[in-house]
Amino acid sequence: MKVLVLGGSGYIGTRLMEMLRGTSWAEATGASRRKNSAKGISGPQTGWLEVDARDASQLATAITGFDAVINCVAGDAASISDGMRALVDAALQTGCPRIVHLSTMSVYGHAEGLVQEDAPRDPGLGWYGRAKCDAEAMLETYVRGGGEAVILRPGCVYGPGSELWVGRIGRWLQSGRLGDLGIAGDGWSNLVHVDDVCQALLTALRLPMAPGELPCINLSAPDSPRWNEYFVDLALQIKATPVRRISRRQLQLDSWIGGPPLKAAERALKFLGQHPRRLPDALPPGLVRLWSQHIHMDARAASEKLGLAWTPYSTAVCDSARWFLDQASANRQPMEKIACLP
Repeated sequence: MKVLVLGGSGYIGTRLMEMLRGTSWAEATGASRRKNSAKGISGPQTGWLEVDARDASQLATAITGFDAVINCVAGDAASISDGMRALVDAALQTGCPRIVHLSTMSVYGHAEGLVQEDAPRDPGLGWYGRAKCDAEAMLETYVRGGGEAVILRPGCVYGPGSELWVGRIGRWLQSGRLGDLGIAGDGWSNLVHVDDVCQALLTALRLPMAPGELPCINLSAPDSPRWNEYFVDLALQIKATPVRRISRRQLQLDSWIGGPPLKAAERALKFLGQHPRRLPDALPPGLVRLWSQHIHMDARAASEKLGLAWTPYSTAVCDSARWFLDQASANRQPMEKIACLP
């Protein structure tokens, strides 16, 4: 099977390319907007394309001859929604290969409780959720036009390499800006290991489907805990102790007053071509809302339809902590190497 991975140089795409190249049945080619984005991906780089995922004509040329396209494109709203529109147009022109689309739990918006895949989409969380909802709606049109597609909706993807859910959280824990949040951290984390997401993508490539069917599958580890538990467990592993108790007011002040100037400074440094590594990480208000949201994704379909064997939570936290400590050591921070706690 010939597989093209759009967004193959991103966090999930990089790991996915490694796993695809380790199979005996897939011939993987990565694609990104710039060829130099492929740096750092292990293995031969001969199978790489430079493609603007928002350009339907470029995509039509790129996907010709492939059996399937995995869409891991991230970025801004235009990259997500316009990119899907271009991909659907290109795929319809070139013989309708299978599209496996990496969506997000954000399509459920403000939903709470146990959420299954048939829950209505809610674009109310902001630009990211809206763009992902639009992308899913376009895939519905694609399937009605004769194409094949699978939608995977991961929760918070973590593990080695995850800056969003390991790197910055570890730094917030070290600096005392994060800890036990009380009721403000009582929401379900819906964490899922990056290898489980990639395994789901691989299985979705060969998932049997009836004509006109569009499977949508949640990806959230069944043993993923509430956010407070994850913060404390990660803090213990990286020795960011004692774990502080953070009030809701502290969180709100950090996110609403401290966040905007930090984000502005980060953008300014990037514009000047400098890395904002030494700046404190801005705490987005959306995260504060997420940590208290009682949405619990039902992932039974992933176990039943995809046969996923989930990475245990204890193993995933251990892997994450080791990566974080390795990064801290590489950046010459005075971090002590530790063995994972039981």
